[in-house]
Amino acid sequence: MVNPAARLRRFMLFNYLLLYPLVLFIARDGAHGTAALFLLAAVAGYALLYLLPVWGLARLLLVVPGMARPAMLVACVLMAGLVFLLYLDGVIYDMYGFHLNGFVWNLVTTPGGIESMGGTPGTRITVAVIALGLVLLQGGLMWLAGITLARDWLRLPAARWMVLPVLVLMVADRAAYGISHFTGYRPVLAAAQAVPFYIPTTFRSVAKNLGLEPASRVPVSRLASREDGRLAYPAAPLVLAENARDYNIVWLTCESLRWDMLTPEIMPNLWAFSQKGRRFTDHVSGGNGTRMGIFSMFYGLPGSYWFSVLDERQPPLLVQLLQQRDYRFGLFSGAKFTYPEFDKTVWSSLPASVLKEDMVGEGWQRDERNVTRMLDFIGNSENSEPFMGFLFFESAHAHYYFPEDDVIRPDYLVDFNYATVDVEAEIDRIFNRYINAAHHIDRQMGRLFEALEARGLLDRTIVVVTSDHGEEFLEKGRWGHNSEFHDEQLRTPMVLVAPGVAPAVVDAPTSHLDIVPTLMPMLGVTNPVSDYALGTSLLSPQASRYRLVASWDALGYIGPDYKVALPLQPGGVFEMGVTDRSDQPVADADAIMAGLQPELVSVLEDMAAFYRRH
Repeated sequence: MVNPAARLRRFMLFNYLLLYPLVLFIARDGAHGTAALFLLAAVAGYALLYLLPVWGLARLLLVVPGMARPAMLVACVLMAGLVFLLYLDGVIYDMYGFHLNGFVWNLVTTPGGIESMGGTPGTRITVAVIALGLVLLQGGLMWLAGITLARDWLRLPAARWMVLPVLVLMVADRAAYGISHFTGYRPVLAAAQAVPFYIPTTFRSVAKNLGLEPASRVPVSRLASREDGRLAYPAAPLVLAENARDYNIVWLTCESLRWDMLTPEIMPNLWAFSQKGRRFTDHVSGGNGTRMGIFSMFYGLPGSYWFSVLDERQPPLLVQLLQQRDYRFGLFSGAKFTYPEFDKTVWSSLPASVLKEDMVGEGWQRDERNVTRMLDFIGNSENSEPFMGFLFFESAHAHYYFPEDDVIRPDYLVDFNYATVDVEAEIDRIFNRYINAAHHIDRQMGRLFEALEARGLLDRTIVVVTSDHGEEFLEKGRWGHNSEFHDEQLRTPMVLVAPGVAPAVVDAPTSHLDIVPTLMPMLGVTNPVSDYALGTSLLSPQASRYRLVASWDALGYIGPDYKVALPLQPGGVFEMGVTDRSDQPVADADAIMAGLQPELVSVLEDMAAFYRRH
């Protein structure tokens, strides 16, 4: 008989030879052109990484006297489970275009979940048979690893000579990905997304220290081709009506401005301006942070698409459409365009020269200067030249900036020192700072509204006013944003003033994902919305619908009665959160999840709508 340590090594070799083709098969849609070589190297390394925890645990057990047989049994069971997870990941990837994550795992393990995804009652039996078969397969491999043949053709060389070539391939994989990320080479970035649980490595800090600038945009000549990417966005080429209008667009977005700041007292200019168009009272951002909020409003897609869009440097269709129609762009921000990486996503098809960011002084000073720049930009536009102006206000970002001229809440915290402030004790005075900052933003917006009216531009200009996300002030235990899917962090003001849009107050639920489906038809796009976005037009809101929001690692479902936080990371199985619509805990989360399964399956389809699938 072979000694236990050698037997375990053989067993792991057999499984490596099993996992390599299995993972390669799962990731096969990434094997295009030169990316195929990257994929071969990446899978070689990841097949080994998947094995290491099983080998490590079994090897530790072998150290304990009398544990040789239990160690082999544990190795068999764990390897069967690992292969089953990869098999399940392959099925999910084929069906939806993304890998197994906490959301999917929770759904398939909830009673009735498989059936709600289209499985028959016999599906569970089939799954059980496959799982049993994998256990038997692992038992057979362990038996084979333990026998001694006459010529001992299964004898293994020293482990270091086996592992060394794989380590070389892993280094090559890391280098290829890092260089591709730096240069914006889409085939390799897309291929990496096809590998189960791939962990990217970038050279951003090293490059910065060397004085090198990473590629922020894909050449326009490559935008029409999707052959080197995984996204299927749009689902069909855009079709324009013959009488399409080239409306100007003025898009005003505020950092952290929540919905209840839009009142006649706090924001009188925006309140008065909203009477000329539509004001939406139950509007949510696409996320609880800037990244997902801005992303969702320009793409009409949930934040789960962010990572693929970033890797492929895919600009939004709206921006591409305006470029094709020779719009002039004026983009002004009191924050960086490079973090979050909007220069590689939303504005990736535009020259860097149009991205004007002001990082000097406090937020209110930046906003005042940017409004002046926007006014100059608008004033330089000829009547026949359509333009898009975007301005990102920074005043309402913590620690909330304003000049004394805009104080309407005098009892505010003057010395706002993060290191010493007692947030809980001072939250009311911190909130007053926030209100004063919102009032300052409103005064700056008033300058823009006055100019648009004075120059007679409103009859040919679409004006969008909103914010990237909300801001919480301990109403439900949190301060700021990026932490929970609470209404205070998600709800934003939303005002739309456009030619032909009658004034109204809309109480139906709406979302940032609805902005692009509203603007595209106004600009003459005749495609169904499902060709390029997942929202619905703000001009025809649906009273009964769910909305999708996102954070860095979770997707949020907001239905008429409940909210569900759906983890997007593989390890987030136990992070599923269910509350009622007012963010209060529920008595029986499992029962609610079971009742929501049809909607959650629709969410899966939404997450997969713009990915290529087998």
